[in-house]
Amino acid sequence: MIQFVSYNSRGFNVDKQKYVQKVLRDCDIMQEHWLSDSQLSILNTLSPDHVSVAVSGFGNNSVLTGRPYGGCAILWRKNLSLTASPITSNCRHISAVLFCGAGVRFVCLCIYMPYESDFSSTEEFQFQEAHIILGGILMLIFHGIGPIQRY
Repeated sequence: MIQFVSYNSRGFNVDKQKYVQKVLRDCDIMQEHWLSDSQLSILNTLSPDHVSVAVSGFGNNSVLTGRPYGGCAILWRKNLSLTASPITSNCRHISAVLFCGAGVRFVCLCIYMPYESDFSSTEEFQFQEAHIILGGILMLIFHGIGPIQRY
């Protein structure tokens, strides 16, 4: 049995790094780490037993105003009896890994889609005969539906 955990870290300072190190499981799905592209390698130093794939929520092409934001990451144990294949995307809202093994095939998706009225990404993932494990923050506007309401 594979243990999954999903959490919103709301930043990634030293205290949050220590917390994540304590709660790491077989596969961890993290949103809002707030790391820049040049800082993503920090995730691979959390544990010698884990490896990660991650995206920053913002680019390095301009000066960041305000606080950092967004970011998605998936961390998994190196010794899982599965082959892990990171899935590349041009979207800064999605991290994805395809896991395959004896009779098992699933895609782990970490999605961070805050409310954005101009969200225009039409990134599409298609997988044949694969289960989907989804963790993330979904507050986007679905075409023709409007923002998700909280009650």
